[in-house]
Amino acid sequence: MSIKLKSKEFHFSLGVFLRWVFFALILYFSINYLSGAKSNLNTNINPKILGVNTQPVIIKATQVFENYKSQVIKFANDQIIDIKKQVVTKVYDEIIKNIDSSKK
Repeated sequence: MSIKLKSKEFHFSLGVFLRWVFFALILYFSINYLSGAKSNLNTNINPKILGVNTQPVIIKATQVFENYKSQVIKFANDQIIDIKKQVVTKVYDEIIKNIDSSKK
């Protein structure tokens, strides 16, 4: 058999307020520290070491990558347009059904 604990009613006090403030300060400084550390990273990584980017294989791979990237973007945009069309069509059909049902 388990012992059931009686729950205490919540009372807002100075101690509770200080705990919340302390927690908020820790969270705030943690977010600022982590976001500051992330911004210091060098995100511009180009393979310019010893003329690697002038190799025909690298140039071809870069072109293929850019081609796939443009195809993915085009596919995503086409899917968004199709979803918008389907939503508009469904709304239109519902409006027509409501008008027809109100006439009867």
